[in-house]
Amino acid sequence: MGILIIAGLTVIVTTIYNRSNPSFDSQVNIELNISEGSKILHQAIEKNKLFVYIQTENKLDIIKVFDIYTGKELRKINIKK
Repeated sequence: MGILIIAGLTVIVTTIYNRSNPSFDSQVNIELNISEGSKILHQAIEKNKLFVYIQTENKLDIIKVFDIYTGKELRKINIKK
């Protein structure tokens, strides 16, 4: 009986660990649509997020934040000067 309890707990812990740590095995394509004349100034990855710094053709600065596991755009930050 004790062996079954230990085996069951091992399965539960392993499942929780695998679900909480997504892997890079699955490929996610992130599509970034920017207008003509805009420039990507910089990009960085930090804590599972992709940050893309963009300057538009009319000199507005924007930071777009994407989740690297899902590819979803999480936030768009407009920087006012």
